[in-house]
Amino acid sequence: MARYLLAASPIPGHVTPMLAIAGDLRRRGHHVRLLTGAAFGETAAAQGIPSSALAIGATVARVERPRGRTPSLLRRWRTGRAELRSSFLDPIVAQFRAVTAELEHTDFDALFVDVMFTGAIPLLLAGRARPPVLACGVVPLMLTSVDTPPFGMGWQPRAGRDYTALNRFVQQVLFRGDQRRLDSILRDLDLGPAPTFLLNWPVLADRLLQFTVPGFEYPRSDLPPSVLFAGPIPIDSPGDAQPPSWCSELPAGKTVIHVTQGTWDNSDLDQLIRPTLTAMSRRPDVAVVACTGGSRAPLGPIPANAYVTDFVPYAHLLPHVDVMITNGGYGGVQQALSRGVPVIVAGDTADKPEIASRVTYTGVGIDLGTRRAHPNDVAAAVDRVLNTGKFHTAAAQLAQEMTKQAPFEVIADVLVELGANESVSSAPVSRNGESR
Repeated sequence: MARYLLAASPIPGHVTPMLAIAGDLRRRGHHVRLLTGAAFGETAAAQGIPSSALAIGATVARVERPRGRTPSLLRRWRTGRAELRSSFLDPIVAQFRAVTAELEHTDFDALFVDVMFTGAIPLLLAGRARPPVLACGVVPLMLTSVDTPPFGMGWQPRAGRDYTALNRFVQQVLFRGDQRRLDSILRDLDLGPAPTFLLNWPVLADRLLQFTVPGFEYPRSDLPPSVLFAGPIPIDSPGDAQPPSWCSELPAGKTVIHVTQGTWDNSDLDQLIRPTLTAMSRRPDVAVVACTGGSRAPLGPIPANAYVTDFVPYAHLLPHVDVMITNGGYGGVQQALSRGVPVIVAGDTADKPEIASRVTYTGVGIDLGTRRAHPNDVAAAVDRVLNTGKFHTAAAQLAQEMTKQAPFEVIADVLVELGANESVSSAPVSRNGESR
């Protein structure tokens, strides 16, 4: 029996897979604790996972998108730079202090951190005793490679091209100020300059567990040996989660389209959900299932062939779905692909351009190239997927590859390899008498 600390950036798409890992470790008899935003405490408690709350300074702020008619490439760079600062740089010190406090309180056998939890960087550079650190790839692989364009732009690699010079330009020119800020943060902690580019920090960890399969990533001839493809994390719904009554009664013989904007970028449902409902509203052979992710944004009139809900367990829904339309969340896309469901993606913030690019590169779906879809474009993409068998074929092939992976077993094997599968000492007792 061992003790594990899991630190997650307080974003649903990051917390959810980390909670799934914690749940599996707990079922194996280990003690686990989650460190993330206070808003996720009740969710963790409902799954029997004790948690600690990050301070406000350790959380991730939303980034305002540039307005107006800014060219998409420039807008993507500006937004990406702002997100790099708010998500990767701003929380470093507060996250480092939070995780250090946890490690000083309890002798954990290993620390799991998602790749946006950059508070792990000072820990890895401090040179002091620490447990093994496992970085968890809950977004597409960010690491620089001679074989791939810079991460964040959503560009597909070209076979045989050397991207060394382009990557160097992006890191040393476009993001020079951000790298200098990282160095300044580390110097203030008496740790000196960073040994690598900010987005490459997971190579400092003992292992980088990338939660996908090689078939949904770009080929890299220089992949570090510490990187392991573990397969997508299966996301189980809570035991008491019940699907809507209509879920098992979706009209037989109809094409089922599922549309979602996820749980993070869903404050404006006119970006994707409303255009999809409009595009499909006059198709009697189609049923649309729209999940709002708990958004309180107004949606307007609901077409007769549509079902709208906040959430629905994918284990119940996806077996009925023919096409998934999404803004490109990493977890949701892979949930669909693991069941052979092709996807249509519309999203251009955070890691979504990279996910959309991989969807196109692997042939499992269509990238609409925008975050605000037009109904005509949605309708055309749906028709193309339904009438062209190659998308379903590619999705089915990727599903077979994903089925062969057992991510929780990979994690268990890595913990054994690192000698982190047995407790190092007895756990201290907290003030309320409960072991942590």
